[in-house]
Amino acid sequence: MGKGNTIKNLLQNSIAAYFAAIEIHNKPNITYRYETTTLLLINAWELILKAFIRKYVKSKSIFENNDHTISFNKAVKYVNDYLNKKKANSFAAVKKNLCIIEEYRNKIVHFYQEPLEMLIFSLISRCALNYVEFVKEHFSRDIIAEQGLFIMPLGFKQPFRPEDFLSKKAIDNVSSKEGKDFIDNIVKVIEDLKDQNIEDSIVLPFNVYIENVKKITNSDVLIALTPPDQADAKLVKVTKYQPVNDPDAQKVHLSDEEFINKYPLKYYDVWHICKEKIQGFKKNPDFNNIMNNKIKKDPTLSYKRKLDPKNERSSSQYFYSELVIDEIKKEYNQSNEHHTQLYS
Repeated sequence: MGKGNTIKNLLQNSIAAYFAAIEIHNKPNITYRYETTTLLLINAWELILKAFIRKYVKSKSIFENNDHTISFNKAVKYVNDYLNKKKANSFAAVKKNLCIIEEYRNKIVHFYQEPLEMLIFSLISRCALNYVEFVKEHFSRDIIAEQGLFIMPLGFKQPFRPEDFLSKKAIDNVSSKEGKDFIDNIVKVIEDLKDQNIEDSIVLPFNVYIENVKKITNSDVLIALTPPDQADAKLVKVTKYQPVNDPDAQKVHLSDEEFINKYPLKYYDVWHICKEKIQGFKKNPDFNNIMNNKIKKDPTLSYKRKLDPKNERSSSQYFYSELVIDEIKKEYNQSNEHHTQLYS
């Protein structure tokens, strides 16, 4: 089978396994829910990772000497190593999430009597979102839009109470050593990612919005403030910002690290990624026109920064957001369609 057909079949089977996992998980009354869902999600990821290796990682093969394909763990390692060379730690959180879910799948017999649903729900929710983003970024497939998928999470109650998940006391409800070790490992991975300044998470987080209101009957979570030494959970204030051209907008100061996270790409990086991800891409007048008239004028996509901020005469350089790639792809495809119509 040719390389292109192998990638196509791996991709199709992977997507089929993904939607099977979603369908199983969302059934209103089913036993073996999380066991089946995690099995299908890991299978979907194993296939898509092998399709990625086949497509991008030229130095590695998805086949072993006995003509069997490589293991799930080896596929994760190959993809992680490859993406790390492109951008450090860009796949780290996804890798940790997959490894923990696989651990649950392999040790599931030890967890039958443990109330781990809230943890597994958060892990596989993040895993499912990671999958959609991975397929969209590396295979240019928006599988949610393609399927017209719209699922209303209708039910009589939440699968668990958010305040139980937020509390350190959650581990007290687990009796077995395997169960406690599993939760400890999740906590350790989250802390390790934080120590490495990796913002991505291995679980689907809860966003808690605090307002001074009189009515609290519609709240999802009720929080009582206690002294720090008595607290079961920590709340972190997260401030989100959006660059705009409005001179009256509130000003914020970004550290060097925050700036790099927002605008990690230089001109060469943009050109190199476009060449890799946009079929038939050429560094031609159309590309220069898109960069000068669209990208550089949008503060959400680019920022012109002095190389020496303290020197008024310092030369400047543009830095670009990762969002710029999708925008260039869209503009480039529209430009090509226009030229095709002119000469058809």
